[in-house]
Amino acid sequence: DIKPLYAASNNGSGQSIAVIGQSAVTLTDVENFQNAAGLTKKDPTLVLMPGTGASTTFSGDENESDLDLEWSSAIAPGADIFFVYVGSNSNSGAFDSLQYAIDQKIGTIISVSYGQCEQLLGGFSLESSFQQAATQGQTILAASGDSGSTACFSDATVTNPSLATQQQL
Repeated sequence: DIKPLYAASNNGSGQSIAVIGQSAVTLTDVENFQNAAGLTKKDPTLVLMPGTGASTTFSGDENESDLDLEWSSAIAPGADIFFVYVGSNSNSGAFDSLQYAIDQKIGTIISVSYGQCEQLLGGFSLESSFQQAATQGQTILAASGDSGSTACFSDATVTNPSLATQQQL
């Protein structure tokens, strides 16, 4: 029941949303969604993280980003939407995009649909990144699907069975 919020002029105006990705997107996908939903066409601002290679589309990741961009613009049509993503360099990923959005203060709200067991992120600390964002006034929203809070258990059983055993103790 979002109509009362819109009636009270709460449509995202004055806010900026950074959607995190690891693939380029095709803007016509977002535009087609907006058109089909009867929304005003409003393309996100594309932010390719410097030093991560050429803008490249990866099908599975593009679909995830399309979904996040489409619904961010649908629910908060007054907000400025930014898509922060990495290029073709296989050494870069969604968590690099996330840290870049935090470091550059892109978005008062950051939406990230990627998750992984933090122990498998090669020293990247979600906790310290989230603390930095909070200190800067950025709110981070993360998808709770997939393995959710059990990421370390489910990822560890595949990559390091002894770690999974330790977590069960």
